[in-house]
Amino acid sequence: MLIVAVIGTAGLVRHALTLGHTRLSDTQADVVIALSEFPLLVRTAVQELASRILGEPFPLLLDRNQIEKPSWVRRFPASEDSGFLLFSGVDPAAKHSIVQLIRISDGKVVSRWEPDWSAIYERTTAKKGAPVRSLGTSMAIHPLLLADGDIIFNTDTSLVRLSPCSPLPVWVLDQEMHHSIQFDESGSAVWVPSVSKDAFADNPWIRDRVRDDALAHVSTDGQVLDKRSFARILLDNGLRAMLLSGDLRNDPIHINEIKVALQSTHYWQRGDLLISAAAPSAVFLYRPSTDRIIWHQTGPWLHQHSADFVDDHRISVFDNNVLTGVPDDYAFVRPDATNHVILYDFDTGRTSEPYAALLAKARPVTRTQGRARVLPDGGLFVEETNYGRHLRFTRDRLLWSRINDYDDRRIGAVSWSRYLTAEEAAGPLRALIARRCQ
Repeated sequence: MLIVAVIGTAGLVRHALTLGHTRLSDTQADVVIALSEFPLLVRTAVQELASRILGEPFPLLLDRNQIEKPSWVRRFPASEDSGFLLFSGVDPAAKHSIVQLIRISDGKVVSRWEPDWSAIYERTTAKKGAPVRSLGTSMAIHPLLLADGDIIFNTDTSLVRLSPCSPLPVWVLDQEMHHSIQFDESGSAVWVPSVSKDAFADNPWIRDRVRDDALAHVSTDGQVLDKRSFARILLDNGLRAMLLSGDLRNDPIHINEIKVALQSTHYWQRGDLLISAAAPSAVFLYRPSTDRIIWHQTGPWLHQHSADFVDDHRISVFDNNVLTGVPDDYAFVRPDATNHVILYDFDTGRTSEPYAALLAKARPVTRTQGRARVLPDGGLFVEETNYGRHLRFTRDRLLWSRINDYDDRRIGAVSWSRYLTAEEAAGPLRALIARRCQ
């Protein structure tokens, strides 16, 4: 009877999500979906209660015995590296997620930002389809360091500005913002993936069930300057097949990176956006000034993250190299496969993997998320998000490896940290010293 009930319930939920309009009313479909989400809400509540009672962020802690691999090394700090790690993740002292600016040469924390998560959630409303967050699961996603020492980060359901001098937010933008945060070409605003309903306004069934990712342009004082439906951009640029072919999934685009061109070259103009959409395994160059996609390519990357400009003719892509919808043990086509960093050369139209040997030895295997940056000196920074590990390579060797150890049994989660060169950190560091609040 239990097996029949489980199968029947699963079938009913699938029906509500796909063809429910033919046999279920909208109200009936909403009830079915709400019931299917109830176990997740119960689990979240239990985790929250345990976290509050015992003071530990249980959902954000990983069992070291289960995830640590023989290829891992602990080599941090590194005196050769003059840069900084803008770290976002669980801190064992605070026992929740915070942000730290860490000097890599000696490992010293030179500044801290400790969000008052209760105050942030008091100013944030629930969003349909957004992840269920609690105080025990909160993460400051992809913090961006501003010139005055404040940071901006997202929570999946909001965008937040925080000072190092107070745990209370400077402002909270109560809109669904997710994944990357990057300065625009002026430095006075940011581009952030968001969510829209503009593309499917004429089809309410699709509008209410299919996520329409958007490009949000937000000032550093928390004002939305522009928001553009990316599904609409694809439709207007003749790419409807990429969006609508086959089974229309709940999240057919899944934007995880918007990177801004800061200089004009033969292949892009200042202000153009390099956009990674993981669901179709595609990367786009989009020109906001004309609303045109000027280049796009699907693969060879697979469900990629962290696209970036490298120089005047190359881009880099962190290739997760994984399948979706399969068990974790089978996420990679080959059991010995790892994440890749792929460079695409617009001069030749070819891809290369100059860090393949280094990554094969270090073996990053984050199934979702992940960050990579090709550094000005030709080195590479990688965040293996799913396993709490940061790696910094020179052109030919591993320079350092930092694992976010929580205690001798567990590893704390991380959430899209950044590598900053000494030059990039210099201005904010001066501002932080002048404020004298740390």
